[in-house]
Amino acid sequence: MFKVGPVIFHLYGLMIGLGVLLGSFVASKKYKEVWDGLLWAIGGGIIGARLYHVIDYWSYYSQDLTKIIAVWQGGMGIFGGILGGALGLLIYAKSKEKWLKLLDAGALGLPLGQAIGRWGNFFNQELYGRPSSLPWAIYIRPENRLVEFMDFERFQPLFLYESLWSLGLFFVVWQMSKKWKIGQGKLLALYLGLYGLGRFLLEFMRLNPWQIGAINVGQAVSLGLVLSSGWYLWKKSV
Repeated sequence: MFKVGPVIFHLYGLMIGLGVLLGSFVASKKYKEVWDGLLWAIGGGIIGARLYHVIDYWSYYSQDLTKIIAVWQGGMGIFGGILGGALGLLIYAKSKEKWLKLLDAGALGLPLGQAIGRWGNFFNQELYGRPSSLPWAIYIRPENRLVEFMDFERFQPLFLYESLWSLGLFFVVWQMSKKWKIGQGKLLALYLGLYGLGRFLLEFMRLNPWQIGAINVGQAVSLGLVLSSGWYLWKKSV
């Protein structure tokens, strides 16, 4: 966080905003109307991402409901953000054809935006993995550590792993966009499937994954994305 005159800037929000802008710029190269639907996507995405996170950490937010709106402090669930953004674009598009074009174009911008936005987690000292002595392990301040890991100082930079995976995913989707016409849903399926695969693997490193019983919710959603996206791409190719 830093201050310019009376205005306070939160680095978390700045990184998210930068990711949204650059991701939208790239997406608009394939479909210029991305800019017209951007506010709908952002609005729906923020609401969906926050709701996903709040449900995950309800035991914390139920103690003080006013903290739910403090998005600048961190806490956004990407799965909820994707769903919320897609619904926002659906309201804007009003037709399946236009909606699919926006979603395919968005599949180009999303991984780039995620690669940048994940650095907001670094500044907020969140989304770190298990304790580690690796050279690239990051220091986490005591106030940001989970109680059971208070005796450890350095942890796996889980945010970095997801950022790098998303960056690689961006290049893959960008290359395929030169072969596939937008509006078929194939670019979106490719993005969701590959992101789901990466997220499924990274969930093994999380310290406090959202679980319902013995089921890791993040891994369950990720596996669902991998399977459904694979099926969709296969169906489109036959």
